[in-house]
Amino acid sequence: MKIARPLAFLRKDLQVTTSYRLAFGMQLLGIAFTLTLFYFLSKLIDQTMNPYLGKYGGDYFSFVLIGVALSNYLSTGLNAFSSRIRDEQVLGTLEAVLATPTRFSTYLLSSAIWSFLWASFQILIYLLLGVLFFGLEMEHPNLPAALLFLGLTVIAFSSLGILAASFILVLKRGNPVNWVFTSLSRLLGGVYYPVMILPAWLQKAAWVIPLTYALEGMRMALLTGAGIGELKKELAALLIFTAAALLLGILSARFAIRKARQDGTLGQY
Repeated sequence: MKIARPLAFLRKDLQVTTSYRLAFGMQLLGIAFTLTLFYFLSKLIDQTMNPYLGKYGGDYFSFVLIGVALSNYLSTGLNAFSSRIRDEQVLGTLEAVLATPTRFSTYLLSSAIWSFLWASFQILIYLLLGVLFFGLEMEHPNLPAALLFLGLTVIAFSSLGILAASFILVLKRGNPVNWVFTSLSRLLGGVYYPVMILPAWLQKAAWVIPLTYALEGMRMALLTGAGIGELKKELAALLIFTAAALLLGILSARFAIRKARQDGTLGQY
């Protein structure tokens, strides 16, 4: 992939985003409101009486902040590719784009760069504001381990996003991948509460969701300084899921493009 094309996509998306300054500022303000909301909610939880938070350091605000911040990657991964495909279909430019020498994979990956950079920037703002103004406690965070989990999380969610985009190419409307993973991940993945609080049968379901392993690894690395050796179970599970999702995403994208071209429905919506 030539670097000039991804950079061109990135420059265009940056110009579009920053040209709507009010929307840009409101998104940043939304992070501050979210932090404030969970900060006051955390005051309702007695840390000394809650055994579920003990392994994460005992502070609910730190626990939920990492959950909310990392779940942004889930939304970004699932929506970045399918939204771009949908926009190009509605604008009637998808066939024109694919008629250019630019490969579909280059176009798809380049079009999502800005979304992931923006999600990363938001996570940074979450953590920075949390530490400076809300007492986020991260004693001796293990940054290499956290970055490893973050990298795998981005690849896993991006692969699911490509799978979701494939459904849009074929079905046009209705995206079961987004619905299933967004709903189940937020309910069972441990974004707002520890998985251990769920009934035993739901805990089993939670441990087949990639977000559960991503959040467990990130929290343990950032809040308790756990190393890769201590997180090998979560790391192995996330690696397996990432490899499977990547393979599925690539195969589904190839199938969807071929089918849409054969049916002549590439530009329909």
